[in-house]
Amino acid sequence: MKIKNLESRFFCGSSKVVQAQGEASVYDNSAIKLFKIELSQYYNIIEVLSKFLSPQEVLRAQRYHQLRDSNRFIICRSFLKILIAKQKSIEVSQVYFEKGENHKPYFPLDKTLFFNVSHAGDFAIIAFGNCELGVDIEKIDQHFDYSEIIPVVYDIIEIDTIQSSKDSRSMFYKFWTRKEAIVKAIGKGIDEDLIKIPVTDGFHNILSALVCNFKNVSVISFKVNENHIGALALTNETLSNANIAFYPSPTVDEIRSLI
Repeated sequence: MKIKNLESRFFCGSSKVVQAQGEASVYDNSAIKLFKIELSQYYNIIEVLSKFLSPQEVLRAQRYHQLRDSNRFIICRSFLKILIAKQKSIEVSQVYFEKGENHKPYFPLDKTLFFNVSHAGDFAIIAFGNCELGVDIEKIDQHFDYSEIIPVVYDIIEIDTIQSSKDSRSMFYKFWTRKEAIVKAIGKGIDEDLIKIPVTDGFHNILSALVCNFKNVSVISFKVNENHIGALALTNETLSNANIAFYPSPTVDEIRSLI
């Protein structure tokens, strides 16, 4: 929901993401659902997964210069289509996407179904929810020099929090994934306002224009594994009260059975 007043309520926090037991409520439209995909498990069925793509999507995959990037796109796009087809009880071939004004893809047969995809390193995350949302995952690179980035995207309080942390590198990535998830949720993109969006823990009141006039924005950080960190942003509720879980992804045998 968007408003015209000057301030929006903003929340940042961290939480464990539990492993959902079974699939009983996986496709409940009111639930927040995360699917964690270990990319290396599906490299050997790229040809199978490619069959779920449209001719245009196949061409897009072929335009990547690196095979790894091409495979990553094929895995993420096919899984997204498979999961939506299962949720809507339709054939995968019936799932297609269009882009909105902010170039964010949506499923035109059900505009109330919101989703977002992110990948980095060995993992991809697909998120579903009942509002505009954004997800980001990053691999913590122990050799990456982020010193020049810090003053460009972080304010004084965030910089101080990073530098005083026992693990400054992990804190840098925690804050970065939060900002990425937020801009993906609101459909704004990365610009000079990124430094003005606070991502330290707690509640903030910020100018509504910074978050495209959404009244409530919440972002929560979570650990994917020891080397990957993620963040999920929503635009209609406080994530500290939300039930967030990793749900089981389709197995290789399940995927083959759909062909």
